[in-house]
Amino acid sequence: MDTAFMRKTFALIAKGLIEKEQLLQMEPTRYPYSKALQHGINMFLAASQWAGSQAAVEYPDEASFLAHFITRPIEEWFDTWESGAVEQLHLQEEPFYAYDAFAYQKAGNVYVPSSDCYEFLETQDSDIMNGTDERILYEKIITLSQEDYCRVRRYIIEHPIITLEDRRTMSLELADDPMARDAFQFAYEEITEESYRCPQCGWTMMQGKYGYSCHSTHCTDTLPEFTDEMKLDISAGDLYRLKKGIMRYFATPGKLELEIAAFCEKKKLRWALWPQMDRYDVEIRFPDGDIWEIDAKAYRNPIALRTKIQNDGGFPSGDYARGYFVIPSEYTVNQRNYTAIINRVLKDQKNVECVTLKALKTAIAKKEAACNDE
Repeated sequence: MDTAFMRKTFALIAKGLIEKEQLLQMEPTRYPYSKALQHGINMFLAASQWAGSQAAVEYPDEASFLAHFITRPIEEWFDTWESGAVEQLHLQEEPFYAYDAFAYQKAGNVYVPSSDCYEFLETQDSDIMNGTDERILYEKIITLSQEDYCRVRRYIIEHPIITLEDRRTMSLELADDPMARDAFQFAYEEITEESYRCPQCGWTMMQGKYGYSCHSTHCTDTLPEFTDEMKLDISAGDLYRLKKGIMRYFATPGKLELEIAAFCEKKKLRWALWPQMDRYDVEIRFPDGDIWEIDAKAYRNPIALRTKIQNDGGFPSGDYARGYFVIPSEYTVNQRNYTAIINRVLKDQKNVECVTLKALKTAIAKKEAACNDE
């Protein structure tokens, strides 16, 4: 038993939960069986038996396992392990250990993957990510021309919900490039459940057994009073939304990317979105010739972002003066050491650092002013 075994265990459970949700959407009347989830559950039960826990006896099947574990913070999954087992495997140092529940109960035995589940899965290797909506879309759009890539990606970011007429119009505009049209159409799914337009992110907010839910728990932190104007009329069957993983993986960090681009535009700087087929998210060119490359990230858990950066080998190399991982400024309100955690693993890349959006804007403004003074 080792930490690699446990990492794979939680990766499979996270992937399996998302697979189950996708299968249930495709075939609502059929039980959504996920081999990945069952594999992950079996691995966790085997590890628990090794650690002296009776979990394999008490929760031997998927239904009982989900009912007991899946809505609990990950740290609590190890409550019945012998005291030395967690320390022996150094599990407290693993990214998954710090996550909140991987799912919440919607109704009966239906569980909806949480934003923590999606965020954790995004840090995993491509072999685990294979088959997820976000990975499939990425593989579709990465084959497009730079122009079509930017066009489809920007549309997705700016339109979390569209009408049937919007879908037809965009499909016609992409008619000359079947691959671009296919990527665009794949990104969306029909809205079939009663829901409201989320006032935080613009996606769908639905009511479940334990209250309202969106693609991110952040959206439900402060709920406004819902009005009739916010309710989506699905009676005609002509409304579509981004698939959950695509909203989480593309649209959420994409809003940060567009805000950076808009700030550069305001400063009359040269900028480009997703240069070199998304090697970077935003490229900024200053009057003195310096180039800054930006990679926008929307991981609320700094340990998750640290893991992702380490798995990717740090910031992409290139001919730039400065490289920045940028996070939303509000992420540091309750985690003031967020950027410090990331910057510790960037110490070997002297011209790269992690900053908040507010700090980046300040740096851009200072650099732009210095160029004008020369």
